[in-house]
Amino acid sequence: MDFLGLFFKGWPLKYQLMFRLILLNTVIGTVLTSISFSMQYYEGKSSRFMMMNLISNNINDLLLDLLAEIEGEAEGYKDLLNKASINNPEARNQARIFITNHLKSNKYMNGFSIIDSKTGYMFRTMKNQEDKLLVAETISEGNRVFRSTLYENRGTPEQKIILTDSNENDPRHFDFYLEFKANKKKGWFNSRGYSQNVLHGYPPILSYIVPLEDDSGALVGMLTLDFGVLQLQKYLMDITNKKMDRDYSFGGIPFVLERRNNKEIVVIGHPDPIYIETLPDPTIVSDSNKFLILAEKHPDPRIRGFTKIIEKEYKEKRDPFNQNSKGINIGKSDDNSLWLYSWTATYPGAKPDWIICVCVNRELAAASVISSLRITLWVLGLLLIVTGLVSIKNSRIMSKPLERMAKDVIEIGEGRIVFSSDSTILVKEMIDLKDGIEKMKSGLLSFRKYIPYKVVNQVLASRKTAEPFAEKKELTIFFSDLENFTTISESLEPDKLVKLIGDHLAMCTNIIQSLDGTVDKYIGDSVMAFWNAPEDCENHELKACQAALACQEQMVLFNERNKAEGLPLLKMRIGISTGTVFVGNIGSEDRLNYTAVGDTVNLASRLEGTNKTYKTWILISDKTAAGIRGQILTRPVDKVAVKGKANAILIHEVLALGQDETPELRQIIDLTVLGFEHYLAQRFQQAIDCYTQILDINKGDHLTLFYIERCKGFLVFPPPSDWDGVHISNSK
Repeated sequence: MDFLGLFFKGWPLKYQLMFRLILLNTVIGTVLTSISFSMQYYEGKSSRFMMMNLISNNINDLLLDLLAEIEGEAEGYKDLLNKASINNPEARNQARIFITNHLKSNKYMNGFSIIDSKTGYMFRTMKNQEDKLLVAETISEGNRVFRSTLYENRGTPEQKIILTDSNENDPRHFDFYLEFKANKKKGWFNSRGYSQNVLHGYPPILSYIVPLEDDSGALVGMLTLDFGVLQLQKYLMDITNKKMDRDYSFGGIPFVLERRNNKEIVVIGHPDPIYIETLPDPTIVSDSNKFLILAEKHPDPRIRGFTKIIEKEYKEKRDPFNQNSKGINIGKSDDNSLWLYSWTATYPGAKPDWIICVCVNRELAAASVISSLRITLWVLGLLLIVTGLVSIKNSRIMSKPLERMAKDVIEIGEGRIVFSSDSTILVKEMIDLKDGIEKMKSGLLSFRKYIPYKVVNQVLASRKTAEPFAEKKELTIFFSDLENFTTISESLEPDKLVKLIGDHLAMCTNIIQSLDGTVDKYIGDSVMAFWNAPEDCENHELKACQAALACQEQMVLFNERNKAEGLPLLKMRIGISTGTVFVGNIGSEDRLNYTAVGDTVNLASRLEGTNKTYKTWILISDKTAAGIRGQILTRPVDKVAVKGKANAILIHEVLALGQDETPELRQIIDLTVLGFEHYLAQRFQQAIDCYTQILDINKGDHLTLFYIERCKGFLVFPPPSDWDGVHISNSK
């Protein structure tokens, strides 16, 4: 079902075409825009996600490679110490000198330590915040006292601190040592400091611990290689400066989170020193180490935004720190900026729980895609405008000839047939349609010459097939005939005869139709017409008489032309009657004739012939005369019983329009009326006297001459006693 057709029902074609084409182009443009937008968006989104995965995986792999390198070095130093024997001070000193020199050349290694399980001796080398190498040595003094000394890298004592609490300063009581001893496995351990007093305020470290054994395999100590927060920070800074800004940009950063005690999530790696060096007190963890910052209270809004993603993971019963856990999420930071996060959970060893995360600005990352989409939208918008203008132009080109043809069809339906001269039609189907309409016009014009045009118009307007029918209606009937035309026609050549008749009939037809009459048929040189059908016509008696007078007036001009062309002069007789008739489609199913039948029709025909008797030119019935009284000048002619009718009627002669009355004409009418009254009263001499006075005014008045002769005859041969003045007419 055409729902658009229902919506546009009744709209002009050009607007329908215009809006349909614009709507079609809009839909197509919208679909193409949506497809293009979606393809670019999802392609851009996919590329961003791939990029983020690549960044986080690359950073994770690089970090794991670095930690694996530290693990390998620890295994090598373990072999060296086992061979040198940790209990041999000289060998132990040579080993620590070797490892210390190596530490200086490795910028990502934070330090190392050696712990003697038997004596509690600890030697530790580490880097401070200024990347200076510091050396700490803890030696047992008696059963309860441990002395720790902090040196600069040149070996000169810088600070000596004597500690008396053996439980806090004996390295064998440190958490990482106890955890390692209990598990008896090598691996990575979290170390918050070997001595809170000695290392207070220094960043936490991640230590890879390997056991030191004697020849029998018994544990004699442990070796640690450390990867600290400051080293992780340097590593992330290098990645950011050398890799992210070069390859990925978009204002992003990598950072590392660590879960402690399955509860606290702290930031242990961040590339920007501003978030490490100076921190407000509420952001630090409970151990008063300013380097371990709670993620949810971190001054970087990007990290606080990521904590919301972690919280969501927990709410959905997922552990974001679970091994090989990965994700890509869009999150909003506290400053309402949108960031794209890609994160990977990694286990460098047995511990700790780490998440390596990379975030980039979503808007910046999508800027290229948005720019491309914006260009696409502009192009498609411009395309829609152009197609809209083209649609309007095309709709006008298409609709203009159709509007002309629609107008033609409407005019045909209304009976107005005008041939079009439009030759700008370019579409074949429209050309065929136009040709069909023109052929229909020609056919209807021809059809209208055979059938009264009013009837044709009525049939067209009814939108029904013509069928036999008749209605009873009062009409005024008009009959005309040319005097002695049969004799005239015998003297003319066929072409001249056809032209002469054609011109005469055309003249009569034009006059009749101009006065709302319907030409029924032509019978040789005769015309039959009627008024008040098929359309109602007021004053139909008057219009019929006006048509008769106009025809007689035009006959004068017609004869003047004929005389100039050497053609015979013509005289026309007219009979008019008014009465009830049957009018409609008379005939068979295959052939119909819209006509009128009845006594009124016959009477009009007889009146036309009766003109011969009285030497008149227009005779009308008494009922017609009653309908025109005061508007048309008439005079009584006779009481006659025409052929085929038993009852006599009074007939009248039409003289002129009421507006054309003159004193002479009025005198003739009055004398005729008086003379006719004397005639009916058998006062024939008085009648002659009246008629004679008419001859004084108009010597050639044929009706007057006729009645003078008739009255003279009755004076010689009086009528019978039962005479009622009725004349029996034998005219056809």
